[in-house]
Amino acid sequence: MINFEIFKEFLLNLIKEYGYFGIFLVGFSEPIFQPFPTEIFIAAGLLAGLDWKLVWIISTVACNLGAVVTYYLAMKYGKKLMLKLFEKEKIDKGTVYLKKWGILGVIIASFTPIPFEVICWICGSFRMPFKKYMVAVFLSRLIRHGMVILPFVLKDHIHF
Repeated sequence: MINFEIFKEFLLNLIKEYGYFGIFLVGFSEPIFQPFPTEIFIAAGLLAGLDWKLVWIISTVACNLGAVVTYYLAMKYGKKLMLKLFEKEKIDKGTVYLKKWGILGVIIASFTPIPFEVICWICGSFRMPFKKYMVAVFLSRLIRHGMVILPFVLKDHIHF
């Protein structure tokens, strides 16, 4: 069993030691298997002095690349692998949700407690049209990461 605290510390140290490359690795792994939202590490990178524009671009591109890998792994190995990675209850919830909401569901899921990697695995397993899936992933990550970055950008421009 994975010790989540040790894993989280490892990822935070990755950002501290490797900066943008760490952001890329964390973002890339999120849609595949990573249990922590990339946004935690985006904030850590910004607090460490990384440029917000590069962090936004790198995190969004990395998550999209990870989503491509997840989609194809899920198409090939499907439910069998998902059941090894995630609880059946989460898979069932995500499946019902995506059947109801489709592509909009991928975008909406970005703002809910539903783990993003579960959504990506389900999309691949049930062969959501790839282009639509990628548009939804791109928009969801761009908006979500942007919402985390925005306060860091505005902090120097808003005075109370």
